[in-house]
Amino acid sequence: MRITDVTIDEFAYRFEDVATEGGRLTYSPGSQAEQPGFVLTIRTADGTEGQYRGGMIVQPMITQIEMAARSYLVGRDPLERERIWQDVWRAHRHTDHFGLGPIDVALWDLAGRHYGESVSALLGGYRESIPAYASTYFGNEDDAGGLDGPDAYAAFAETCAADGYPGFKIHPIGEAALDVDIVHAVGDAVGDDLDLMLDPADAYGTYADALRVGRALDEEGFLWYEDPMTGSGESLHLARRLKDRLDTPLLGGEHARSGPIGTANALATDVFEYVRADVHLDGGITGAMKIAAIAEGFGVDVEFHGGGPATVHCLSAIRNTNYFEHALLHPQFEEKNAQGLTADVDRPDPDGRVRVPTGPGLGVDIDREFLAERRTARTVIDEDGVHDE
Repeated sequence: MRITDVTIDEFAYRFEDVATEGGRLTYSPGSQAEQPGFVLTIRTADGTEGQYRGGMIVQPMITQIEMAARSYLVGRDPLERERIWQDVWRAHRHTDHFGLGPIDVALWDLAGRHYGESVSALLGGYRESIPAYASTYFGNEDDAGGLDGPDAYAAFAETCAADGYPGFKIHPIGEAALDVDIVHAVGDAVGDDLDLMLDPADAYGTYADALRVGRALDEEGFLWYEDPMTGSGESLHLARRLKDRLDTPLLGGEHARSGPIGTANALATDVFEYVRADVHLDGGITGAMKIAAIAEGFGVDVEFHGGGPATVHCLSAIRNTNYFEHALLHPQFEEKNAQGLTADVDRPDPDGRVRVPTGPGLGVDIDREFLAERRTARTVIDEDGVHDE
């Protein structure tokens, strides 16, 4: 078996009643926003295909896939995933490995289809479902009718609790004093019923702000505090200072693209009590499972960032993990989770659990009708070179 060609179909996601402001999607009745996405297809001589649908860091991913395709994919045996992973990881060590995640996921999908087994089965998965927490959009004080303050977050948390979610994660407004009020409002509303998390995503510019918000989390008994301060996911010294002064466990690593080795370094210096893994950004299923194994060895839980079928399959085979992140949620509009796929694998059932797809490979197909309607470009890489169609 050998790879004959790699195809990248670019398309545009569409959002209704949404506008883009400051790089973030915000509720805007009557507006329509678009964001780029792509489908990667790796095809073999016998016609077997593996696919990945992406929507994060799109242009760097596409560029790196094109860089890797001629040298490390075309002509190779697609079942030699580990060898391909090692080759691409080393070749792209100066460019954050953004293209490796899509490549690796597509190769796992191809392997599952070749063997007639789900990726979960290939990984040794033992769970049919995983509990999911509701993960909000970032708030905005101008987001009237959306997440514009403490009362809005508390009301949305109550809605998510009623919908069956066992956990609720706040992506806050990013102003420490206001975020403290949001933390207390949500804690008062659902703290006795749900696991609560806060993810400022490096929003706080001072240690004082990060500490102030962290102490509010301690008072409300939050499950974790995630990458609170600029650099806290990369500076081990800064992360340790926060960890040592707060009771709420610190989760880190989402914004550092150092993969399994970086995770091992962080855990060896005892700075994080939860770590992130991401099939999209950390080297695919292979990279994310390496991170999970390292975390298990250190007695630390790994929590996956980003959804999609590959994430669900990984979680089915990991002991030291707690939740699937259903993101991003907003009181007034839907995320893009199902666009481009034939099923919405991210959406939990009434019991607040996502189900592991059981079909071959990822168990979810590309929505060809959607792709044909929304396609903006196509690139094919084969033995003869790169062709734009």
